Amino acid sequence: MQTKTKNRLTIVLTILFFTAPVVVAYVLSSGLISFQPENKKNNGHFVSPLVKLADYTDKDWVKALDGNWTLIRRVPGTCAEQCIELEDELHRYRLSLGHRAEKLNLLLIADAFSADMQDPYVHVKKVSIEDNAAIQAVFDQLSDVSLKQGEGLYVVAPEGFLMMAFTPENTSTQIIRDLSLLVKRKGE
Repeated sequence: MQTKTKNRLTIVLTILFFTAPVVVAYVLSSGLISFQPENKKNNGHFVSPLVKLADYTDKDWVKALDGNWTLIRRVPGTCAEQCIELEDELHRYRLSLGHRAEKLNLLLIADAFSADMQDPYVHVKKVSIEDNAAIQAVFDQLSDVSLKQGEGLYVVAPEGFLMMAFTPENTSTQIIRDLSLLVKRKGE
């Protein structure tokens, strides 16, 4: 190949190399082509706007959320017999994380707890919110994007923001996948 032809080819390839992304970006943003990615990494519903629980209460349990990923299960009313099953569910999610299990705290929130309730899982912290109408209202409102009727399954980020809710359509496999991705994010 001649030097003159090589130089022209180099110039043409350089121009194409730098203009192609601009053309693709213009075509995608102009609406000429409707492109929506099929896959996303998360299965849960992102809470928007984010909720900083410390804005609604200054209790010690909220202060303990900072610096840790926390999975919260909220139950309206008094938690009695069903709480043992819910604690077991939370415990299984934590176990599924394997060697990263210590990066996930578990919290069971109810308006009140039955006095005769057993405590089989010591790492599941139980919090009563019956004396805080503001935090009850927040969880009642968030229930609409989660399990409905006042119930919910939520993830709190290490920064203290309630940022993800799981719905009845989310399978336990999807929830575990999301939790695995989240706890990998920090502290590696």
